[in-house]
Amino acid sequence: MNMNTSKIKTATVQETMTTLQQNPKAVLVDVREQEEVDEIAPSIGTFFPMSKINPSTFHSDCKVEKNQPLYILCKAGGRSMRVAAALADAGFTDLTNVTGGIMAWEAAGLPIKTGR
Repeated sequence: MNMNTSKIKTATVQETMTTLQQNPKAVLVDVREQEEVDEIAPSIGTFFPMSKINPSTFHSDCKVEKNQPLYILCKAGGRSMRVAAALADAGFTDLTNVTGGIMAWEAAGLPIKTGR
């Protein structure tokens, strides 16, 4: 996978939450796997596991436009950056990696749902 990360922005969890509240087009995409999401997940956004992402069909699979602001979240920020890079290579133009992932999201007290 080509790691072209130059077009990918980064945002803190707080910046992400503010944008999601202010921009109805912005979408949070959690790319962790099902068992991780079952344990803890943001209470907003959509879930699409990295293992099932096909960058060339992602816009239809996830019902998003290629120019839509997408905020990609994983556990700490590594997988989300890889997914964002793959989506950038597939023509997505507004990608943001959420730094710190769900760990920072939870630590900041942002809304979550847990399976515990």
